[in-house]
Amino acid sequence: MRLLFLMLVLANAAFFTYDWVAQQQVVAESQSVLLQINPEKIRIIRASGGAAPVITRPAAPAAAAPGAAPAACLEWGYFAGPEVARADAAIGRLELPQALVQRVVADVSGYWVYIPPQKTKAEADRKIRELKALGVTDFFAVQEQNQWRHAISLGIFKSEDAAKGFLAALGAKGVRSAIVERRENFLKQMAYFVREPNPAMVARLAELQREFSGSEVKAVACPPAGA
Repeated sequence: MRLLFLMLVLANAAFFTYDWVAQQQVVAESQSVLLQINPEKIRIIRASGGAAPVITRPAAPAAAAPGAAPAACLEWGYFAGPEVARADAAIGRLELPQALVQRVVADVSGYWVYIPPQKTKAEADRKIRELKALGVTDFFAVQEQNQWRHAISLGIFKSEDAAKGFLAALGAKGVRSAIVERRENFLKQMAYFVREPNPAMVARLAELQREFSGSEVKAVACPPAGA
């Protein structure tokens, strides 16, 4: 019952987030003519940086009474490589009670979207410049001394459909050399579990998820403490 309730709240949060974004786009479009009058006065304001917060595991919860429903969690994931620090900083901005947040790291399988290894670092650097010119900024250049050295990782996904959808979006931007490949237990990934979230927490996480392409927010049973 708790999971069903949480799924309904998440669905409502996603709807209202979409509705709010749509309204903001209408407002932005209505102001576009005014912005074009003095384009030189437009500035991009970036949030100040800072060290990623340290998120601790919650204390082990008290044992549930016999027959009681398992605790419900909101899962947000998965993240790997440089995305981990970025996700840490993002969830830290929500200022959720630390006792409710569990950070779980595991070896997982998935679908890797990447540009195959280049012969030299110079060629890899050229690929990176091409990606930036096409507006692609989320990527990771593999530096390890193995068969994947000088490959460029663009994203990791749990499902093949999500990976192919992301690849299609890259293709629409002009990226032609990226491919999708299934990999077994090849990378450590991290996910967050927020225990018994209230509707406000659900809405904030649903909005935050939009900043991370390929990430998912869903209602699940809470993992055991120390997982």
